[in-house]
Order: sequence, then C-alpha cells, then structure tokens
Amino acid sequence: MRAIIVDDELNARLALKGILEENFPEIEIVAENADVPSAVKSIHSFHPELVFLDIAMPGYSGLELLKFFDEKNINFKIIFVTAYAEYAINAFELSAVDYILKPVRIDALQRALSKVNDSKSLESLKVLQSNLDIPQHKKIALNTGDGITFIELQDILYLKADGSYTHFFISNKNKITVSKKIAEFERLEQVSNFMRIHRSHIINLERIQKILKQDGGTVIMDNGDELSISADRKTTLLEKFDSFRF
Repeated sequence: MRAIIVDDELNARLALKGILEENFPEIEIVAENADVPSAVKSIHSFHPELVFLDIAMPGYSGLELLKFFDEKNINFKIIFVTAYAEYAINAFELSAVDYILKPVRIDALQRALSKVNDSKSLESLKVLQSNLDIPQHKKIALNTGDGITFIELQDILYLKADGSYTHFFISNKNKITVSKKIAEFERLEQVSNFMRIHRSHIINLERIQKILKQDGGTVIMDNGDELSISADRKTTLLEKFDSFRF
C-alpha cells in the first residue's frame, strides 16, 4: 500500500516513518510533506492509497485537505495522526473516523491499519470538522449493517442496552441498532447533555418530559417511554435540574 505522511513536525514524520518501515513492510512511504499544499502535489504525483495526516498545521489544517479534490477523485484513505486532547478524541470517536494519537504506538497503528479498508464517507469527515469546531458536538456517526448513519444528537431520545447491541431511539420514532455495547457510548456524557441513568439506559436530558419519584424513580421521555432510574443515579439526575426547579 502506497502512503504519504503529512505533518509539519520533522521529528513526528521521522518517528512514524521509522515505525512503519520496521513493523509494517506492506506500507510503502512514497512521500513526506510538511503542509497541505505540498501534500496535494504528492497525491497527484504518487497516487497513494493511504494518507497519514496531522490536523494542526500552519496555513491549512489537515481537515482542509479534501477541499483541494473533487469528491469523485478522492481515491485514498486517511488516518489522522493527532496530539489532540480528550475533548477532540470524543469528536473523532463520535464521527467514526480513523485516528492514532501522538506519540504513535505500534498497537494503535496496527488497529488503525486493520480498519482502514472499511468504507468511510466524506460525510464522516464533515461531521468531524463540525464536532471539532464547537464545544457541544452536533452529530454522531453510527456504523450500521448497510453503512454509516448520521444522527443529530438533539434528535436522540435515549439509548437502550441489549447485550452486545445498543438501540438508539430517535425523535422521529425510528430505532437504530448498532453492534456495540452501551458502555462504548458513555462518552456522550462528556460531550453533550446525556446521562446514564441505569445500566440499560443513557438518556438525552433535554428530551425528558417528566421525572417521577415514586417506585424508585422513573423518567418519561418525549415519546412517552418510561425508563427506570438506578437508585445510585437518582440524586445526581435530580441535581442536574436544581436550577430549574421552583
């Protein structure tokens, strides 16, 4: 697989190239670039199948690379190589794009390369850009059986655990099922107004219609569904609405 490395830091390029050459002989580095304009030239010249792309670079951000190509001519995959903090990592996860953190570790690189042939749409990258631009992430990308479905976070009522699957209940009364455990979506609590109220449910706090205190505690969501609150989460949930109670 032909690949190029795009990073404004020379040491970062050398480190990644060294790891790839020593551990992944199937990857051929055909060019190294320090900025997006030179990377565009390398892509036109060498036609790589894979681009290792830093985000924070002077001039153009790595996220702007695709602006230089017609969508029909984008024949390469991207793995972002980033030093972003936890806030941004949530954005990567919710947007369903491939990334590895600096300093690069062999196991993380192996995982990213093992997934790189999975189809990732341009919409995923647009969602990533949006989620990085604002503190409150707007969308989540869900890998479903027939592709990637993009959902506005405000449209999600709640998530329900079902063994190794999670069901997303959406405001238009649709239900989307993904083959991931609900624990993998707990990061929603960090990036938006969600809370896990029970081992089986993560809810959108903005879509609660009513909280019932009897029988241990129950929330009624905007669609009328009633969900139980765990005893250890009831106080925390009520505290989130203290400033709104009169």
